[in-house]
Amino acid sequence: MQVYLCPSPELYPLYHRPNSIVIIVDIFRASTTMVAAFAHGAKGILPVASTEEAEETGKRLGALIAAERNVVRCDFAQLGNDPAEYTTDLVSGREIVFTTTNGTRALTIAREHGAEEILVGALTNLRATIDYCQRSDRDVVVLAAGWKGQASMEDMLYAGAFTVEAGATAGDDTTRMVRDLWKDHAATLDARTEYIKSSDHYVRLEQAGFADCVTYCMSLSLFNLVLRLEDGWLRAL
Repeated sequence: MQVYLCPSPELYPLYHRPNSIVIIVDIFRASTTMVAAFAHGAKGILPVASTEEAEETGKRLGALIAAERNVVRCDFAQLGNDPAEYTTDLVSGREIVFTTTNGTRALTIAREHGAEEILVGALTNLRATIDYCQRSDRDVVVLAAGWKGQASMEDMLYAGAFTVEAGATAGDDTTRMVRDLWKDHAATLDARTEYIKSSDHYVRLEQAGFADCVTYCMSLSLFNLVLRLEDGWLRAL
């Protein structure tokens, strides 16, 4: 298995590889939040690109609405993009219409450009995702959601974590670099939590009062869940 890292959704057309598995990654915080939702019993998540679509579709379906822009929950939504919000009492058995600044946009771009199988990955479900990909015996493209078209450290590091923990081959130079960064700076929870504090997105979270989620987002393999996009809905396998 070879792993390739696409550092920004805008670059995905250059990284698209037929027959590969595409893993959408938004560590701070969309993919981590989606994993948390399913870990606490959510039935399904419908990712949509815009806040307008989230509000309209959520009301029509009678679903919970999760909507975030620029780190902050939208006024019309019941949920934002903080994994701590997604408690069993609130989300168990419920469908959720979900939109965020970066993560759901990456999903949309991958789907529009012909990705055949799309997973959502976080560090919190890393081992389960690796095991699934290894059974599939296909190459993997990690699509880092980033921040408004720019690369984000935490998302790119996921490709390093995946490559190292899977014993996979780095398929390109970017993956080789983040593989080495993972080994040197992120091998333990304390190390990667400290390292990530130098990132731009950590500063945004801190300024918005959400820095408490960082240790959780940096934790490995808390949940034995694989999240896959099926007919537009994200489901837990």
